[in-house]
Amino acid sequence: MRRKLLALVSLGWIFNYAHRMAVPPLIPMIRAELGISNAEAGLLMTALLLPYALIQVPAGYIGDRIGRKYLLLISIIGYSISSALIVFASQYWELIAVRALYGLFSGLYYAPATALISDVYRERKGSALGVFMVGPPVGSGIAPLIVVPIAVNLKWRYAFPVLSVMSLAVGIALALAVRGEVSRPSRVRFSIPRNVIPLSVANFIVLAAFFGLLTFLVSFLVNSGVSVQEASLFFSLLSLIGIAGSIFGGALYDRIGKGSIAMVFGLNALLTLVLALTASPWVVVPLGLTFYSVGAIVTAYTAEKAGEENLGPVMGFVNMVGFLGATVGPYFIGLLIDKTGYERAFLAMPAMYLVALAIIKVEEVAEKREISRT
Repeated sequence: MRRKLLALVSLGWIFNYAHRMAVPPLIPMIRAELGISNAEAGLLMTALLLPYALIQVPAGYIGDRIGRKYLLLISIIGYSISSALIVFASQYWELIAVRALYGLFSGLYYAPATALISDVYRERKGSALGVFMVGPPVGSGIAPLIVVPIAVNLKWRYAFPVLSVMSLAVGIALALAVRGEVSRPSRVRFSIPRNVIPLSVANFIVLAAFFGLLTFLVSFLVNSGVSVQEASLFFSLLSLIGIAGSIFGGALYDRIGKGSIAMVFGLNALLTLVLALTASPWVVVPLGLTFYSVGAIVTAYTAEKAGEENLGPVMGFVNMVGFLGATVGPYFIGLLIDKTGYERAFLAMPAMYLVALAIIKVEEVAEKREISRT
């Protein structure tokens, strides 16, 4: 039962990401059709990420109250239907509105899902969450493979109903294969401990860099002379390698704990610097391993900072702050591209990872001082 649950919940997370990451590979086509700037293209991601971020804490609390699996089903149905509505959006503001509605429903997924998995897999939560967190790399990886051929041969809008049919099938399978609620706390309390604040701020910064890079990676490579088709393949390669990165990150956390956070932040700073300076698409090979390991590690560490009664709200809070950063990231990087060009804009990403690393190091020093006092 545990493996079936983990597989289906992870599959729902994969399509959650496939829907949201279907836009970046299509940005050149969307810009050409609508005549929008890079900053406005970045707002297509911001429009979904802002409501996604704001609903995180309520989602964690509501999932603990009414049932985590029940809320996951609401999320899958809602994000599938709302994403399909993009086929009717012909104006820029209509795209913004549809993506915002999608962001609201997709935001109901992460907090109850990670709380459920952390509760069911208490001893090996890092490894289990590593499996769950293959959602971002797999979803991001399959998105171009699905949407680009449809966009080239038909119209780019038609790709979204196709994704919706796939994700609705996952929701039906979860409802039929896993009967009843699997995990619900006996007592629910809405509280956010102060010790999650530094981690939340660091998560804000790294997710701003993460989504900034994902949003403009294809455009960055195309600007460097790579074809759209080849750039899309490297975008998928980054994500597919990230599958191993996510599993690696979860296993690494189970082995060395929070020390894994500083390790992957440092490696991401180095590799994004190399990417910005060389514009070599092959940098995505090692970057995929470290880029996607962050999610499993941060999620597992967040679960350690919560109790059974406030697990959902804490998971939601750290993810909420992180995705507020993700909301800012695409617009910020797009604006930098418009003002300074691709190379200088991409140099902001290693700097962001270094700042996040510094925050984690300061937190470690503060914790050691607190332990020595007691």
